[in-house]
Amino acid sequence: MNDKTRVIVIGIDGASWDLLEPWINEGVLPTLEKLVKRGIYGRLESTIPPWTIPAWESMTTGKNPKKLGFATFMVKKGYKFVPYIFMKHNQQKMFWELLSDTGYRVILANLPNVYSAKKINGCIISGWLCIDRDKLAYPPELIEDVNKYCGDYKIDILDIDFERGIVIENLQDKNYIKNCEELLEKHFCLFKYLLCKYMWDFGFMVFVTPDRIQHKYWDLKLLLDHYRKIDAKLKELLEMMGDDTILFLMSDHGFGPIKYNLNINEFFIREGFLKLKKNNKRTASMLLLLVEKMSLLSLASSIVNLLPSIIAKRLKEYVSSISFERMDIDWSATKAFAYAVLGDIYINVKGREPSGVVEPGEYNKIREEIIEKLKNISYKGKRLNIQIFKKEEIYPNATLWDNLPDLIIVPTEDGIQSINPNIGTGQVIGESNGTKGNHRLNGILLAYGPGIKKGQRVDARIYDIAPTILHIFDLPIPNDMDGRVLTEIFEEDSEFAKRKPKYVDPSYYDKKQEDEKLKQAIKNLKLKGKI
Repeated sequence: MNDKTRVIVIGIDGASWDLLEPWINEGVLPTLEKLVKRGIYGRLESTIPPWTIPAWESMTTGKNPKKLGFATFMVKKGYKFVPYIFMKHNQQKMFWELLSDTGYRVILANLPNVYSAKKINGCIISGWLCIDRDKLAYPPELIEDVNKYCGDYKIDILDIDFERGIVIENLQDKNYIKNCEELLEKHFCLFKYLLCKYMWDFGFMVFVTPDRIQHKYWDLKLLLDHYRKIDAKLKELLEMMGDDTILFLMSDHGFGPIKYNLNINEFFIREGFLKLKKNNKRTASMLLLLVEKMSLLSLASSIVNLLPSIIAKRLKEYVSSISFERMDIDWSATKAFAYAVLGDIYINVKGREPSGVVEPGEYNKIREEIIEKLKNISYKGKRLNIQIFKKEEIYPNATLWDNLPDLIIVPTEDGIQSINPNIGTGQVIGESNGTKGNHRLNGILLAYGPGIKKGQRVDARIYDIAPTILHIFDLPIPNDMDGRVLTEIFEEDSEFAKRKPKYVDPSYYDKKQEDEKLKQAIKNLKLKGKI
């Protein structure tokens, strides 16, 4: 790499061209408009399913979820699901670690998959999932400077209840947008501070607030207002960068409104794949149906005391869905089940699950039955486009025995946009009013700067980011990465285009790191006059 060229990656969690392109064309996001015209842009296909975790891990390692050891934020342990950070999964080197190990100076801020700051050649502020405030920053004293400069630093507006394995929100609805805006300000303030305080070759930060808002409010006016704030931050960043820096903008997945929900375990109950020990299905009375139809479920708690006790009891039951953890499942008669909200399905395989009933020889037959029935689901006379994959279609070399989903449903615009594992409504499909959002497969990619083509469209996969950045820094690419170098983004006369990608065995970097440690030890001894 040219000694003067540096790289910054800005993650915009949940950003989608479906939202941004119309606004860019209207001229209301001038910085993004400039970057699109003067750089390359296109879709960035996420992991399947398109979860924040492991999408960021796949982006930073260049590897698919099978190699990482987890496909969703929650990892299956028997019939329980726990946050993946408590599981022993295959630890993979991230590309910024390879940069640091080879002497490049690295700045990281608020990456969702960096939950514990460690020593690097540079500095780190941990992101969402940080479970130990003492490991929030490296060097540790940095957090004191950050608090002084940026105010009381906040990691996120979301937190994790690790005991129950669920995401919780710390703030009430009336303050939600205001607190998201404050979080955006603090995170950008932090990144600017780090860029000014430290010498750096590579910088990486993530704006998490678009994801947080889009889940809760799919309101175009509100979202445009927030993206305008991000656009202004990008303008500030461009002014700071100068002409010697390559900028990448990317998102871990896309986003869109929720129109239809698939109550996946209700489907399994209806089709006989999942059995309950008790009859947890409710038969709604006319009153309950009326309450639901009038969208008054949120008011149920306030009116329930006005109703006769037997009706009040049934109403309480009806509006409180039963979560997967509390479902009294008869595992001896269950063939399939699902946990998460983004489409991961498991077959209850004998010899793999604690009380498995499906013989390995029947595994594919059961999957085919599920696929056929799901693809034939219709709602109000309309067949929904349900996109479903077998795990080996997504994860190369996946086997029956891997701790990965056996089937994965991907949200689509013309199908279902949310998958709910809970039961209680007795309905397989639920219709939504589109005021909340959920993930989509395709996020955004944009690159701008010296050596980058101008005004061209380039689509890529999330695995391609790591090898491309290593190539820019003239570092060899571990040959176990699943991504490729995006050579088509480079101007033909640039050194990046002229230089062929180099591939090495992953052990190359282990040896390189040991060599660097030896050199540093010798240097320290010389400084002390001992050699």
